[in-house]
Amino acid sequence: MRLILTLDHKPNQVLPINYQWLIASWIYRTLEKADAEFSNWLHENGFGYQGKQYKLFTFGSLNPKWYQIDKRAKAIVLEKAPTTLCLSFYADEAIQHFIMGLFKDQHFSLQSSRFQADFTVSGIEMLPKPQFQESMQFRLLTPICISQQVEGQKYADYLHPEDEGYAELLMQNLLHKQSALRQQATPGPSHTEIDFPYDFQLRSTPRSKLLTIKGIQVRGFLYDFELAAPAALLELGYYAGFGEKNSGLGMGMVGVRTEKGQP
Repeated sequence: MRLILTLDHKPNQVLPINYQWLIASWIYRTLEKADAEFSNWLHENGFGYQGKQYKLFTFGSLNPKWYQIDKRAKAIVLEKAPTTLCLSFYADEAIQHFIMGLFKDQHFSLQSSRFQADFTVSGIEMLPKPQFQESMQFRLLTPICISQQVEGQKYADYLHPEDEGYAELLMQNLLHKQSALRQQATPGPSHTEIDFPYDFQLRSTPRSKLLTIKGIQVRGFLYDFELAAPAALLELGYYAGFGEKNSGLGMGMVGVRTEKGQP
């Protein structure tokens, strides 16, 4: 499910440019306040696989109608309401309206060590479900992160979409999410070998985006792409996010491109 939140706020609210972790923290706080039914859903969807956790949601960037960037303060100034925000959950239909209720009419703050912005959710809308097929074109709305651990290096290498092995790691990430889902439902050995044909094609020139979160730099890329793979995997990527750091930094969120190339 995808939700578009309309956020009201006072003029000139200020946030750090790298505010994504603040939104992630707010989403987690909201989910933790849920009743037993939704807490159970969150537990069921907090999957562990090969040492990694997949919460199966992501989110977009704040979309203010009026804003400015303060380069000296490394901040974004939301000059005037409204601001919108898209949340995306891989969730059963039975729980979707419950999720909507969690965020409806919320009053919340996004607060860092230097800045604080206060918001009210004044509107909420569920977007219609796309028609998922075995070959689709997507536009990245937030950067996608694909990394590879190199022996002897403390930190992983962040791959460029044209690097060798990038597409395979992208598909493996989707399979790990799917396997974590299936393992939770039916414990036992998981199958994560790519035993089906797939095809990844760039449809635009990738643009590098560097996020700095608590002193740690994370690199992702924005681009349009076409992916041929099982429709169930494309649906999982659409709602839960492609690549890494989906729930933590809102990375890998896509829109479906039309024939005219619009999301």
